[in-house]
Amino acid sequence: MLTTRSQRWRDRRSLFVSNDTVIEPSRYAVDVVGHEIARAFLADHHYLPRYPAAQLACGLFGPGAAGRSSLVGLIVFGVPASNAVICRHTGYADAARGCVLQRLLCLPSVAANGESFFTARAFRLLRQAKPAIDAVVSFSDPAFGHCGVVYAALSGAYRGTTRPRTVLRLAGQTISGRALSKIRSLDSGHGGAIAHLVDLGAPAPMSGEHPADWLTRLTKRGILTRDRQSPLFTYCFELTRDARRTGQDLPRLAYPRRSDVIRDRLSKGVNGKTQDRFSSPGILRREAETFIRN
Repeated sequence: MLTTRSQRWRDRRSLFVSNDTVIEPSRYAVDVVGHEIARAFLADHHYLPRYPAAQLACGLFGPGAAGRSSLVGLIVFGVPASNAVICRHTGYADAARGCVLQRLLCLPSVAANGESFFTARAFRLLRQAKPAIDAVVSFSDPAFGHCGVVYAALSGAYRGTTRPRTVLRLAGQTISGRALSKIRSLDSGHGGAIAHLVDLGAPAPMSGEHPADWLTRLTKRGILTRDRQSPLFTYCFELTRDARRTGQDLPRLAYPRRSDVIRDRLSKGVNGKTQDRFSSPGILRREAETFIRN
């Protein structure tokens, strides 16, 4: 659902906080956290609970129970599904000069502008921990209520939308192209990728069955289903002067407007072409009344 309020996640449920609240920086801290801590926090709260191929995780710490500091937010920087993602949106020929902001999550207790406060400080930690990284690419998925408002607030370069693509889904989760590639090619980590699909309900590969043939069998039996993924909004954060020089010839488009996104989704929803678990034509109409008349 697209709304003026800030979307948050707790226990993998979508919640919203009023934009009237403002974060008090003195009450919060941002620091690098271990991957095991980040993995557990993500699994508890985010709508995409699987931990991505991470390079660095940063936590937002704020007031918790009994006045103690606790983890109230998480950002995970990771590797893309394809190196071409970095090269296309940063201008660097060497994909190691960039990374992808894979997850951004704040709990409802964090004030409305907490994401921009958190992300700006996480970028500083990323540069300290990974000085070879000069740029960060991130995506926003309108199907989950995301337009990239936080990224616009941080002056990220809007590159436009991705092309629609077909993905494979199992038990309501999209299986990443990277995981599928590992399985088909028997690359490092393919065992964990297979175990993840089995955990989601897929039957294990038969004795002697090549993993690529196993995926084909799961698709033919309808266990892995094909789904058309809508375009995503694409942003690039150029963290250094060199990154800004390298990307100066790449698009810096006008930021997408929420009202336009709502209008587009309302039209598709009414025609029965857009269905996601966070929206319905009735909800979209109510949201549209707020924005479209302005």
